[in-house]
Amino acid sequence: MDYEGMIIRPPSEAYSLLIQVTTGCSHNKCTFCGAYQDKKFKIKSLDIIKKDLSEARSYGYVEKVFLCDGDALIIPQSRLEEMLKLINAYLPTVKRIGTYANAKSILRKSVDELKVLKELGLKIIYLGVETGNVELC
Repeated sequence: MDYEGMIIRPPSEAYSLLIQVTTGCSHNKCTFCGAYQDKKFKIKSLDIIKKDLSEARSYGYVEKVFLCDGDALIIPQSRLEEMLKLINAYLPTVKRIGTYANAKSILRKSVDELKVLKELGLKIIYLGVETGNVELC
């Protein structure tokens, strides 16, 4: 697997296959979060993802996939759809794909686009709503 830096995933994704489709976080300005400050945000190439999926195919049965890093939902819709289709083609036993997202990336997707992603297997999106604002804590 082509992992860059430390990989962070939710505890509920402990048994998921981790595919790093982005590096870092698209926002990366939260005062309370230092998780991705050592990484510059980028979207990985489809060639790298295909290579990772080809390797993962040899693992046998894979039920869950988690798209790393900090905000895979920010990937442009057509490219994200292509990534999900690749996952389904390489790993036909996958029942659920998950990812982190932030409010900005969710709001950039239309309801119809989110429905398409769901149909392609993206069944859970983890949204952090933490704040560094003392008045709100």
